[in-house]
Amino acid sequence: MQKDNMKIKCVLFDLDGTLADTSQDMCDSLNRILKSRNLEQVNCYNLKKYISRGAIGIIEYASIVNGKSIDSSLLRSEFLEDYKNNCFIKTELNPNMGQLLDYLLDKKIKIGIVTNKHSRYVNNIIRGLGIEKDLSCVVTGDMVLNAKPASDSLIKAAELVQSSVENVMYVGDDKRDIIAGKKAGMITVAANFGFISDEISINAWEADIIIDDPLDLKDYLVN
Repeated sequence: MQKDNMKIKCVLFDLDGTLADTSQDMCDSLNRILKSRNLEQVNCYNLKKYISRGAIGIIEYASIVNGKSIDSSLLRSEFLEDYKNNCFIKTELNPNMGQLLDYLLDKKIKIGIVTNKHSRYVNNIIRGLGIEKDLSCVVTGDMVLNAKPASDSLIKAAELVQSSVENVMYVGDDKRDIIAGKKAGMITVAANFGFISDEISINAWEADIIIDDPLDLKDYLVN
């Protein structure tokens, strides 16, 4: 559903899968830890559908691949430590995302990131992508009491960019992103190019807008 005649002053993006493809670096970190424990390594493409649940989902997939429950707390700690030092090796903006960001900035529309990911990874990734100065806000999971699907982080972002929530779009590739955006009163956009499993019906999320490519968003912005 298009929100007609709605003047968008800010577009907020989820990070993993939506703004950038971070999957390869997370997969490589996980596989290094699995290899060190003589465990079967995971397929990086198949891992994508678990990334939206963070380290818990990633370790869950490792357990499935190995056909047994893995000590999640210890493996999670080792994975996060490795990833902290290797979170920007192969990570890159999603195709056409850079063009969209340039378009938004040219139209004087603020851009920001709202993610459940911890700031110690996010800050390194943002610097690596070279978009640090372009962002009007960055809200990470450790900056709020309740992570998505709660609306805390999105409300905080709206405050930081000094914009009413009804003039803000939130773009995400997980149902929790859409739930959080709706709770916050923002226009919700489902990114059908993100880390989404084939078994998931994105239409069931009831986002205001669904886009198959970042540049599709231009059609919903009032010039």
